[in-house]
Amino acid sequence: MNIPMNITRRAFLQAAALGGMGAVGCAGRSLDMSGASVASNQKPYYAVAHIDDPPSLAGFAKLFEEGNPGYRLGCKAQHGEAPWQAAAGSRVAWIQDGRGEVFVPKGYRTKEGDGAPLPAEYRPEPAPEEWLKAVRYAATRVDKFQGDVQTAIRSICSRLHGNIYVGDAANDLWAWIEYDGVAPDPQFAAFISLFERIYDQVGFSTKTTSGWEPVQPGDQILVSEQPWRVRGDFRYWFIDTPRRLQHISALRRLRYLKDTAGGCNFQFDAFRRMSMTYYARRGVTKDNPDGVNQVNSHFVNIANETSRAHYHPRKAVGGGKPQCEMYFVADPAVYGLSMYGRKAGLTLWPQVETTNADLHESLYLPLRIGSAVYITAGTGHRGIDVFSNIVTLPGFKPKNQVFIHPGGH
Repeated sequence: MNIPMNITRRAFLQAAALGGMGAVGCAGRSLDMSGASVASNQKPYYAVAHIDDPPSLAGFAKLFEEGNPGYRLGCKAQHGEAPWQAAAGSRVAWIQDGRGEVFVPKGYRTKEGDGAPLPAEYRPEPAPEEWLKAVRYAATRVDKFQGDVQTAIRSICSRLHGNIYVGDAANDLWAWIEYDGVAPDPQFAAFISLFERIYDQVGFSTKTTSGWEPVQPGDQILVSEQPWRVRGDFRYWFIDTPRRLQHISALRRLRYLKDTAGGCNFQFDAFRRMSMTYYARRGVTKDNPDGVNQVNSHFVNIANETSRAHYHPRKAVGGGKPQCEMYFVADPAVYGLSMYGRKAGLTLWPQVETTNADLHESLYLPLRIGSAVYITAGTGHRGIDVFSNIVTLPGFKPKNQVFIHPGGH
């Protein structure tokens, strides 16, 4: 496979020397060390910044907002107590470091709880009997599948506990679509049809009393119509969306989310939790193929051994907004993960769809806790030994990940 590589050697060396600090990169041009946009007849294909380096953050946000009209990106610090409100659209925030609390009112509904159990004041909502029977049947057919489809079906069924169903299985529908799942019999086909119809309606728990609840690094807070009372001392990244996000619960705390990593790599602690996953076949219209999806997020510990180079096409499969991606590098120690002395990094191959040069060279970015990288659609990338919040706009679109084979990189 022929893939482009026309960035200069000088750019490689400059980026490597940055150690994750501010830069914006154009194919064929050296890097702007200040983090400001590069003047060029070719658009920048990535930006890198650090939460402790304000100049780099300005250039990072500028490139992001130029490429995503209607969105806004930034980081802030919370000190003490303050109300959080969204003037228009929604704000999605992810805590980077520090600790805080959110006041959660009685009657709040959430789809957490398929990881660690929610606190005792939450009560799972009854699931329809039709759904309970369908899941029980699906559990008897798991061995009819293999690989990622089998993992998805097992994950759907694992959220059933007696007569209650807890958690968010939206990512398992994504996997069924992504990996071309085929029902082995008519009854299983009926289960999938029911799943597609009601997956966004089941799995809720409701809070029975009001009170403050802790939030920590990695946790997600979504602000839409309802303001939230927040207090503490912490820093957070945020993205403002052009439209309201109404399809997902406001709090997504990683400890309460199902770990979908599927086991551990040799000398590496696996971790993968979906803060905001893709909601397939919801709100889709001719003019809006992405439906309700505007931003997705998952926290993942990426091992070099299992990471695969890939890109997201500049013309999205299925239409809609092309998928761009961001890495916000987090602290693995918060979740008891060890990196075993490995160094975090990210390899990029600029605009793999645009030229015919093959991929003998690549741009390696060393990363550290607090680093942020923005990657445009059409740019090849591969995370290496990094614990990160991976954020995508408009989301992890099915069929929009193309693997590349760069050889020794």
